[in-house]
Amino acid sequence: MSKTRILVVEDESIVAKDIQKSLEKLGYEVPATASSAASAYEKLEEIQPDLVFLDIKLKGDEDGIHIAEHIKDKYNIPVIFLTSYVDQATLDRAKVTEPYGYLVKPFNESDLKTTVEMALFKFSKDREVRDNQHRLANALARVEESICVMDTDGRVSYLNDKAENIFGYSTATAVGMDAFQMFNLEIEGGVSVKKEDLLGAMRKNEPWENKDCHIIVKRDNTSANVSVSASPIHDEKNQFLGCAIVMSDKNASNEKLPELPQQATFLDNQIINNSFFVKKGSMLVKVYLDNISWIQAMDNYVIIQTTSDQFVIHSTMKDIELKLPTSRFLRVHRSYIIPLDKINVLDENTVLIGDKTIPIGKSYKETFMARLNFL
Repeated sequence: MSKTRILVVEDESIVAKDIQKSLEKLGYEVPATASSAASAYEKLEEIQPDLVFLDIKLKGDEDGIHIAEHIKDKYNIPVIFLTSYVDQATLDRAKVTEPYGYLVKPFNESDLKTTVEMALFKFSKDREVRDNQHRLANALARVEESICVMDTDGRVSYLNDKAENIFGYSTATAVGMDAFQMFNLEIEGGVSVKKEDLLGAMRKNEPWENKDCHIIVKRDNTSANVSVSASPIHDEKNQFLGCAIVMSDKNASNEKLPELPQQATFLDNQIINNSFFVKKGSMLVKVYLDNISWIQAMDNYVIIQTTSDQFVIHSTMKDIELKLPTSRFLRVHRSYIIPLDKINVLDENTVLIGDKTIPIGKSYKETFMARLNFL
């Protein structure tokens, strides 16, 4: 079994050598160290490490956080930050890169080994989950039927590509929505299938099937005749997790189910007078664009921070970016969209909105700077 290859990026040569020797003593391979962003980028290509140690406060134009952003964008490698004292603003910037660990100087070999092993273990598990999700998504995307996966309350947890086209929502937008608010199923005689009845059958582990259903898409009232089957989903402990509804067009050889334009957006066309509605609990809350301080991506969620509240929604930054007025809002980082009129202070790499420090991504910097007025 090959050794884990680690790149150490540290501008204090004595510290870098000490870490290198300690890691090698613990059985890891450290073929090189780097003292700057330029040498780090060169070594990343040269040695293809399995893990990178990064000093957060690396001297030079690009600090460790910039390098971590580069690694996250270009490589699939876990990062561990080396820190001494860091201020809150720097820590906030570091968190956005989603590191797999922090080591506070000074540290001993035991701390070093524990941090490396935990980072590698967590990274392998994350990769396993991502790979499984990717395989499942690819498999479901290729099938001809429309697939809607619901949780135990009948809320959407997944739509394949075909279902996204029919219902007019992306999975990111639809997640958490009541599936039966998206469509209505009718059986013989125009009788509507009730969500409670369907889920009741699923909880009893009773698959449901009807080859003569009529589906009505509530978004635009289009309809089609379909064959529908629903199957319960359980975990490895046989706990009920929800169900998968598979809909296939009965007249697939002649005509397709209606395909609606995709509108993958949390706004759902409800922008009215410089505001939009966001779901919070069981309510829809109006959020005024003037009150938005920043928008931040966090895993599969997006956080909308206003002057007085915070909203967490299932969506993507791309969906949101497409719907916000470009005259007022700009994406400045892969994880941040900001209102330009709320900027208080900025430097080459960050902006300050209120007491929030927001990083400026390298690929967004030129566009950002071009939008500002200077004296």
